[in-house]
Order: sequence, then C-alpha cells, then structure tokens
Amino acid sequence: MKFKKIILIIIIFLSFLGIGSMLSNVQSREANQLLEAYGLSNNTRYIEVKNNQEVRTFLTYLKKRYPHNKIQVHMTSKAKKNQTLVWSNHNVLKLPTESGRYFTKDDFKGQVSFAVLGLNAKVPTLKAQGNEYVYINQKYYTVIGTLKHYRQMKQNGYYLTASPKQPTGKFKLRDYQIIIDSSNKVIQQIAKHYGVKAKTPVFVKNHQIHQFSIIREILFILIFLLIASASNIILAFMDWKTVQQTNLKGSLLHNWLINHGIRILLVELVVTFGAYFFLISRKFVSKPQHLIWLLMTSWVIISIFYALSILHLLRKEKNNAKTA
Repeated sequence: MKFKKIILIIIIFLSFLGIGSMLSNVQSREANQLLEAYGLSNNTRYIEVKNNQEVRTFLTYLKKRYPHNKIQVHMTSKAKKNQTLVWSNHNVLKLPTESGRYFTKDDFKGQVSFAVLGLNAKVPTLKAQGNEYVYINQKYYTVIGTLKHYRQMKQNGYYLTASPKQPTGKFKLRDYQIIIDSSNKVIQQIAKHYGVKAKTPVFVKNHQIHQFSIIREILFILIFLLIASASNIILAFMDWKTVQQTNLKGSLLHNWLINHGIRILLVELVVTFGAYFFLISRKFVSKPQHLIWLLMTSWVIISIFYALSILHLLRKEKNNAKTA
C-alpha cells in the first residue's frame, strides 16, 4: 500500500513538472522573439566585471581562450543607457534595417569602429561628404545602418562595434554590463574566470508575457492537472480503504482522516516546491512568480479533489448506515 502511495506522489510530482514545463515553453517562445530582435539567442546571460580592465583585454581573452566557440557579446553602458558595444567572432544575426546594413563579422576585425542607430537614436551625429558619423568623446564612428522599428527594443539606442584594435577597445569594462551569447559551458567558464555569476539579462526578465493563453500549452497543463487530480482521488480512496480496516467510528474516524489528510497535503506541498526549484534550475523561466503561482494553484486544486473525495465517502457511509 505504501509503495502504491509513493508511486502516486511521484506521478503528481511529474505532472507538476509537466505543468511548469508548459509555462516555460510559452515564456521561452516569447523570450526568443525578444532575443531575436536583439540578434541574440536564448542562451544569452550577463555578467558584471568590476575591475579596471579595458574592453580590449576582455575581448583578447575571449579570442585566445575560445577560438573555436561561437561567441557574441553586447556590452550595455551603465552611464549611457542607450549605448551598446557589439563584438562577435562569427557572423551575427542580421537585423532588418531601415537603411544601410547591420554588422558583419569583418566589422569587428579592423581598426575602425562602426555604428548602427536605432530609429530615434539619441546620440550626436554629423554628416560630411555624404557620410554620417556618430561623434562621441572627440571620436568619429561611421554609421553604416539604421534599424527598423522593433516594439520590443528601445528606439533611442545605438550600437558600436568593439575590437581590441578599435577605439571602443579602450573603454573600461566596469562601465558596462556584459551580455554574452554562447553555449552555457562557455558562459559559465567566463563567469568563473572573472569570479562573477552569470545571470539572465534584465531585458528578458522584464519582458511582458503577452501570449500566455497558448492553446496547445493550456491543453497540456489541463491534462497534467487532471492526472495529478486523479492521483489524489485514488489516494483518498486508498486512505478510506485503510481506515475501514481499522473499524474506527465517529470522532476517531474524523480525526484520523483529518490528520492523515493534512499529512498527505503537506507532503504534496513539499513536492510542489520541489518541482518549482527543479524547474527553476533546469528550465528557462523569465517570470518565476508565474511559475510558483501556477504550481500553487495546481496544488490547491488537487487538494480540493482529495478533500471532496473524502467527504463523498463519508456521506456515502452515513447514507448506508441510515438505510441499514
């Protein structure tokens, strides 16, 4: 009997993992849309380095340490919120432009820094001999393109290429939040090298989930919830069968059912939190509060099914006693 109960508890745990995974799928899909708007993938994480190292030292380290790994770096300025430095050792995802073009791999190799502007970029520019330049700190950056409108992105931002040989390479690393797009292994190694922790980018965490009600995911959530509820109904019947074998009556019967029911529900509450922490560590979740809300709601629902099943069996016994 105990073995069967353990199996049912495991089924409930797996059902909760399934419910959380469906939410993760929805949030990952939405996050992917946002990340693609930045030319990044879902593997993106960020670190913050507080030493006095220059950007070029950091990029030189990446080139020497990971010559065969695909890495793309966006460094967002802490002081100039609309400035982002971009570096990559491979061809980046080409973002649609209103005019000109986006960066290519070759733009990160030379000594000249290039700029791509948001549609409403707030940065000093000037035109000379038919070309447009960004002018910052007495340095000129050739504008090669202007991005099309993206509702997910701030329109007043501008992007500069970064390279050990370019003027942007002399910027201080501590002045930037470093967003890295690569394999999880590479990102963790880079973070360990600098003694910092890799985290999910702010723009992903703050991204609004606009399409939670995805039909396929909702259907699967309901199916997993039904499986967990059915398991709890079976648990209620097993507990009832156990108490019948004890021949308890009256208040003793009620107390046993209440005490045992509370223990079962507390165990399932622990299972709920176990599923939450497992999913947080293994799945992409941009809004953890949505996950805990969904799992706790699921726990309340299956608890209600357990309680209703016990009440149904109690009433059935009372009716049988009256007719006897």
